[in-house]
Amino acid sequence: MLAWSLYLLFGARAIVAEFVTVDPLAGGRRASPAGRVTLARWHMKYWIDTEFIERPHTIDLISVGLVAEDGREFYAESSEVDWTKASEWTLQTVRPQLDSSGMAREEIGYAVRRFVDQDAHPVFWGYFPAYDWVAFCWLFGDMNELPFRFPQLCLDVEQWAIELGNPELPQQVGARHHALADARWTRDAWAYLATLHPAGAERRCAGSKYQDRLTTKSA
Repeated sequence: MLAWSLYLLFGARAIVAEFVTVDPLAGGRRASPAGRVTLARWHMKYWIDTEFIERPHTIDLISVGLVAEDGREFYAESSEVDWTKASEWTLQTVRPQLDSSGMAREEIGYAVRRFVDQDAHPVFWGYFPAYDWVAFCWLFGDMNELPFRFPQLCLDVEQWAIELGNPELPQQVGARHHALADARWTRDAWAYLATLHPAGAERRCAGSKYQDRLTTKSA
């Protein structure tokens, strides 16, 4: 949290001290109750994490957490998990931390849209996010069915750390293997790297791997 506090003090551009009411149902099943801090409009960052059941040929989403750069938070659990496919580790470590108020995956997808909808150019960050990103994108269908403003790429905190010589990242304190707790830690790890390499903190992800498909689809 110290690195994140330093980033807010010295690294973020033009924080506007404006608070507006947040309706927890408008942006997801759970949102930060403190209200939204409106930042100057640039590429809003979101740190994401998921819990999932990994098995051949598919990734079964359990839960998803997002932390926005302006302090908002989103968390939802899937009601469609096939627990018969879960490993003993997942049953013992992940499942006990759930609050058992699940939503259909399609409903989660619409809630995420509402949570991110006001941001014209969202930038997503994860930690080893390959599987997280697949599970996240499948909330909307295939890759070409992502919400219009969403990039087809999630940036990786670990890859950024490797570029910087692999410094030791902050230790995670408290809950682990919980999507929202891990998303918060991913933000803190990112903030630590931002103190080492401020320019890297503003990298963006935009565009599509298959631009011709998007053009055909929108025609």
